[in-house]
Amino acid sequence: MVTRIFKRVLPLVFFIPLGLFLSGFAMQQNATEQGLYFVSLEFSGAQAKVGKNSMRLFVGDRRTKAPVKDKLDIEIVPWMPAHEHGTSTLPIIKEVGKGEYSVERVGLSMPGLWEIYVRINKGKKGEDTAVFNVNVK
Repeated sequence: MVTRIFKRVLPLVFFIPLGLFLSGFAMQQNATEQGLYFVSLEFSGAQAKVGKNSMRLFVGDRRTKAPVKDKLDIEIVPWMPAHEHGTSTLPIIKEVGKGEYSVERVGLSMPGLWEIYVRINKGKKGEDTAVFNVNVK
C-alpha cells in the first residue's frame, strides 16, 4: 500500500516543482503597480540574451481576468540597475489582438540583471507600469 502511494506521489513531488522552475525562464507574469492590469512577458527562446531579443506581451484586465481588447499605448523600457543605464535601441511593438503584442528589437547590451518596464496608457483609465526582472546571460 505504502509503495503504491509512494510511486504515485514521488513524480508529483519532483516534476511539479521542476516544471514551475523551468517555466520561470520563459514566461513571467506580474500585476501592474496601480493594479489595473496583469502583464505576461515571454522571451523567444529559453531566456533573454545579449543583443536584440524578441518577446510576446499579454495584457489582461486584473479585475475581470479577460484580455484587454482595446488597443493600448505601450512602451517597453529596458534598464540595467547595476550600471544605471538603458539601451540605445527602441523596441518595436505591434498589436496582435486580444491583449497580445509582439515586441521586436529589445536591446540588452550586456549580461546581468535587467529590469524591463512595461508602461501602459489607456486614456481616461490612466497610466500603469509592470516591472520584470530578467537575468541576461
